[in-house]
Amino acid sequence: MKKVFVVTHTHWDREWYTTFEVYRQRLSILLNQLVSIFKAEDTFKHFHLDGQTVVLEDFVENDGIKEEFFQLIRKGKIAVGPWYVLPDEFLISGESFIRNYLYSQVVAKRFNVPLSKVAYLPDMFGHNAYTPTLLKGLGMEWAVVWRGVDDVKGTSFVWSSPTGEYIDTVYLVHSYSNAAHWGQDEERFKLQLCSEAKALIDIDSENEPLLMNGTDHEIPRPDVGKILKEISNEEMEFVHTSLEEYVSQLKKPRESLIGELRSPKRAPILKDVLSARIWEKIMQYEAEKLYLYYVEPLFAVAKLNGIDLPMESLWYGWKLILQCHPHDSLCGCSVDEVHKNVQDRLRRAIDHGKAILVRNLLEICSKPVDKMGITLFNPTESECDGVVELNVRLPEGEWKLVSENGEPVDHILIPSEDVQRDLNMLIDFYSHRSTNSVFTDQGRWYKCLLKTRVNGLSFECLNFVAGKTEKVGTFKSVFGVQKNGALKMEHMGNLLEDLCYVEDVEDVGDEYNYSHACREKYDSRGCTAKIKTLIDSSFLKQIEARFSLKVPARISEDRKNRSRRMVTIPFRFVYTFHRDVKRVDVDVFFNNTAKDHRLSVVFPLEGLSELISDGYFGPVKRSIQKLEGDYSSWSELPENQFPAYWFVSVPQYKMTIVPKGLREVFVDENGLHLTILRSVGWLSRNDLITRPGHAGPGFETPQAQGLGEHKVSFSILLHDEYDIENVYKAVRECVIAPLAVQARFEKLPKIDIGVEKGFLSAFKPSEEGVILRLFCPDGSSPSMRTMRQFIEVNLAEEPLSDKTKIKHVRTWLIR
Repeated sequence: MKKVFVVTHTHWDREWYTTFEVYRQRLSILLNQLVSIFKAEDTFKHFHLDGQTVVLEDFVENDGIKEEFFQLIRKGKIAVGPWYVLPDEFLISGESFIRNYLYSQVVAKRFNVPLSKVAYLPDMFGHNAYTPTLLKGLGMEWAVVWRGVDDVKGTSFVWSSPTGEYIDTVYLVHSYSNAAHWGQDEERFKLQLCSEAKALIDIDSENEPLLMNGTDHEIPRPDVGKILKEISNEEMEFVHTSLEEYVSQLKKPRESLIGELRSPKRAPILKDVLSARIWEKIMQYEAEKLYLYYVEPLFAVAKLNGIDLPMESLWYGWKLILQCHPHDSLCGCSVDEVHKNVQDRLRRAIDHGKAILVRNLLEICSKPVDKMGITLFNPTESECDGVVELNVRLPEGEWKLVSENGEPVDHILIPSEDVQRDLNMLIDFYSHRSTNSVFTDQGRWYKCLLKTRVNGLSFECLNFVAGKTEKVGTFKSVFGVQKNGALKMEHMGNLLEDLCYVEDVEDVGDEYNYSHACREKYDSRGCTAKIKTLIDSSFLKQIEARFSLKVPARISEDRKNRSRRMVTIPFRFVYTFHRDVKRVDVDVFFNNTAKDHRLSVVFPLEGLSELISDGYFGPVKRSIQKLEGDYSSWSELPENQFPAYWFVSVPQYKMTIVPKGLREVFVDENGLHLTILRSVGWLSRNDLITRPGHAGPGFETPQAQGLGEHKVSFSILLHDEYDIENVYKAVRECVIAPLAVQARFEKLPKIDIGVEKGFLSAFKPSEEGVILRLFCPDGSSPSMRTMRQFIEVNLAEEPLSDKTKIKHVRTWLIR
């Protein structure tokens, strides 16, 4: 006799084809009915609440504390967690995934409930190569996945990261909905249960079948336990159970997979969500960067100096960010009203982050002495010698910037009318009894660009003194701007031209997937740009290139061709070249006036065979495939399209692209593309060439066309010596600039912690001290130094054990 394990559950998207508030009322109905079912039905043994704890907050905010419900969790009848939300794994950092888990612990403590120990990941659009590393570090022993799996014959496998960390994994072959009741009558439901059980036995005779009795927002049948008893026979015994009980009886998997799970062969991975509503990805990137590299480190500095700042304030901002991480939110594949709410949460998170950052700075450094200087804080592990930009306001006259010992500092002061006061305004706002200083407009505003050395994990003060800044020559960059506005450069003895030209092609897909119709392309190589030098200094040059690209206004009515009516998209590229590093920073401003199309920046690199991008704690190698087979049976057409977070690197050319919130790259016959906009008008359609059938409801989403003004940014790095450590170092110097504010403070704290080896992944407060996490992308072991008391802990900030030890990612609790 085979035991058939049946787990009743619901998959809870908080927002998707309607808004969170509408879904929350259905959640209230579901959970109230669930309590009644447990009261009335002895045969209803267990319910799995989708691996999330955010639903507990959502329920309590609407219904209040219902002890009957929470007692069911405490008794093990209802499973929640381990996550706060189920996040997309490619659009967030590994540190955000860890915050997700840690905040779930906060919620569990608040409601005094246990969390599941099974890493439930049922509907992610593929899985990050280093998710096993993260799960091992959190103390998980089993994972549950569906999408992205290929080359596995059974229903379980050992899943390993590129660096060797592994976790035993349940494979939901037929999805998390393989035994949903779908509202059908009892007889059909019974037939479905028996049929699916037999199908899974045929697939894997060694493992007991797992039937997932639920689907999106499904309310359970009260009689499911009775039905399971009725259909049990001499061949199969159907048991109503939990995921924990199911994995506890599984044997060690025989099959194994290494790295990223992102194959579209068996289930659609909906890969082009990487570029849907791209402006939200950029906002999320800015929010994450703000909290991970500025807000949290300043909280940690305060803690080290005996100042206990409220963790609630930090978690409030993180909660706003985390609530944007589920795939229907951050992936851009919901109705327009949902994405207004996503953007609102991200804006609030950023505003809150900046506000608490300044308050923390004032706590750490005390009241500003005056405004005649700039205070810098370098939150990274190593010395920074890059360019820092900020707005400053100075009295009338001529001023120059010097170090504390009076040495001149490379800088430029550019008079500015369009001023974002930002952090400087907040310093005034929080440090004076009166708010008059906020509205006082004395002196003149400048954009200040400066270049100075700041040691890792340290503060530095620069001073404004009266005097004229002498211009010291200029420099020659390896990059140049062509007549069409694209870049040319000399590198490795080769001349590369037309870097960063713009390509436009139709997109008749939906929010989930790009799809072509006629492949009618337009590009900017034939344009003539107006080129202007904006800055020409001894350490930095800035050149502007303006041009316009004519493209079809939209797709034709039959969606088979592009319309004959043309519109103009104006582009403004601003290139910033650096004296001391082979790098160009690129800001692209454009006004999208067209619908149903995709825009990408093209790097025409020939003969590409491999790219390297980043996973959570290390690099991911990506082979460029010749996709010439028959893929008609696949769930989605494969493409040489990949996710990127911090970078995508091209070893053949010793070149790295830093996308700064842009998340999608792809390779075709023209080279490497970085997608800067994808304009579509539908949540889902069922007439795509690239994916059969619908991926969601066929609702129109006009705001996903992205009409209007946009700004995207990226950088290009060239390496003389190419290895993965150099790539990470150059990328981090490009992305994580020192914090800079116009103020001189009474005191600047010293941070008595140093990084001996590795890159800083987290420097944050905890209830018991400060957490420092380092990683080495080459797989070696990082190390730090301090005279303080410390213990090594795991990613869950609990004492380290052999089960949670990771060689190339180490975490310390410092007191």
